[in-house]
Amino acid sequence: MKQFHICAGSPCLIILSIFMLFIGSVSGQISSPESDFSDTINYPVFTGTDLYFIFNTPEDFSGKIYGTLTAEPPGGTPGWDFEWSRYDTIIHDFSVPFFTESGVSESVVNNLDPGGYSCRIRSTDLDTVFRAWLFVNNPKVEVEKNEEGKIKLYKYTCDYLQLDGMVEAGVHKYYDLLTGEELVLNNGMRFIWTSDNPDVTIPAPSFWLSPRLGTDLPTKDSWFILTAVDSFGLSRDDSVFYETVHTKAGFTLLFEDEENPGEWVENSERKGEAPLEVRFINTSENGSEFHWIYTDSATADMPDEQITYDMEDTVTFIYYIPRFYYPRLISYSSAGCVDSFPDPIQEEEIITIEVEPSKLEVMNVFTPNGDGSNDYFFVSAKSLRQFKITIYSRWGNKVYQYVQSEDKFDWQGWDGTMDGKGKSKLDPGIYYYVIEALGWDAEKYRGEMNGVLYRGFVYLIRDKNDSEF
Repeated sequence: MKQFHICAGSPCLIILSIFMLFIGSVSGQISSPESDFSDTINYPVFTGTDLYFIFNTPEDFSGKIYGTLTAEPPGGTPGWDFEWSRYDTIIHDFSVPFFTESGVSESVVNNLDPGGYSCRIRSTDLDTVFRAWLFVNNPKVEVEKNEEGKIKLYKYTCDYLQLDGMVEAGVHKYYDLLTGEELVLNNGMRFIWTSDNPDVTIPAPSFWLSPRLGTDLPTKDSWFILTAVDSFGLSRDDSVFYETVHTKAGFTLLFEDEENPGEWVENSERKGEAPLEVRFINTSENGSEFHWIYTDSATADMPDEQITYDMEDTVTFIYYIPRFYYPRLISYSSAGCVDSFPDPIQEEEIITIEVEPSKLEVMNVFTPNGDGSNDYFFVSAKSLRQFKITIYSRWGNKVYQYVQSEDKFDWQGWDGTMDGKGKSKLDPGIYYYVIEALGWDAEKYRGEMNGVLYRGFVYLIRDKNDSEF
C-alpha cells in the first residue's frame, strides 16, 4: 500500500511580512489587498513583528504567480520618497534598491517573487522603514488515477476498493533579520475523503490518505473526492471516478392478503398455510444474473432453484410442506462479482418463511337461520392437502358430501340444506359426519386422532318459523 506523508509547509501562497522601523512616533503600513491571507510573523532573535501575505495558486493554473505590495507613509510633510529592496539570502541583508520613486503619496510594486521586502520612506521630517514577507502558496492534493481520471484497475477487486491520495503543504522560508537563520513558516494540512454516493462509508476519512473499502462497496458509479485545507484556511481538492463492478443482493417478500384475495402485501410474520405462494421482489443493485434458492421442492415439476437475468423480474414460488424455510438470493454483476442475501457472514437478519402445520378442528352446533352468526357447519383447518366430509341423517341417509378438488383447503361449510344447494332445508336435529383429510405434513385426519374424533354428531338448530317440512 502506498502511503503519503503530509509536508510541514502550507500550500503555495504568497506571504508578506512587514517590519517597521521608524524614527520617532509614526504609523504607516505595507498592504496587499490582492492577497488571500495575511498575518504577523515573529523572529527567534530579531526584535520586532512584521506582516506576511499569502497568494494562493488557483487550481489548474499553469503560469506563475506574482505578488503586489503597497507602501503608505505614516504621516509627515507630503512629498515622500520610496526605496524598495529585497532580502538577499546570501548576504542576509536587504540589497540595493530595485525600485525608487519620489514625490508620490504611496508606492506600489508588482510582479514580486516570494521573499522579504523592505520599503524606506523619507520626507523632510520623516525617515522610516517597513518590511513584509511575501509567499506564493501552491499546495499539492493528488488522487491516484489513470489518464481518463478513473481508479486504476489494480486498485480494486470484487472484495475491496483502494483509494490513494497525497497532500503536501507548501514550505515557506524566511530569515531571522539579526542572525540570518533560515526559518520555516508554520503550516500543515488536514484532509477528508468524501463521495457523491451517500451509501458509501469511507473508513477513517480524515485519518487515512489511502483508505481501503472492504464493506459498503459502491454498487453504482461514484466519485471520490480528496479535499485538503492548510493552516491558512486555503483549500484544494482532487477527485477520481469509479466505475463499479460490485453488486448487492436483496429482496422483499409479498403474501396474498387473506382478507382481500388477489391483493399482495408484506407480512411481518412471513407465514401462512400450505400451499403458501410467495412473491419475491428483487431489490438487488447492479446485478446481471440472479440465482434464487427457495429450499423446498414438494413436486417434481417445481425445482427449488431458479435463475433470472432482469432486476425488474418478480419471481413466485409455492411452498407445500409445513416447516421453516430460509430462502436466499445470489446476485452476480457483469464483472463477475458476487453477493448473497441474506449474508450470515455479515450477521444480517435471517429471512424465515413459515408454512404452518396442518390443523383440523370441528364444531358441533350451528344455527342456519340467516342471522349472520353461526349459519354454517364448518371446520377450522390449515394446510390440508386432501379433505372429504360426508354428512348423514339420524336414519343413515346421506344428505351432503364435499370432496376437495384442489390442493388447498377451501371448503366454505354446510348450510343445513339437502346437498348444500340452499333450497331444501333439512329438519333440525342431530346429524352424523365423517371426515377424511390429509395434511401437507402427512398428518392423516380420520377416526380418532390425538384424542380428537373426526367422526361424530353435529346439532342443527332452527327457529320454528324457519323450518321447512
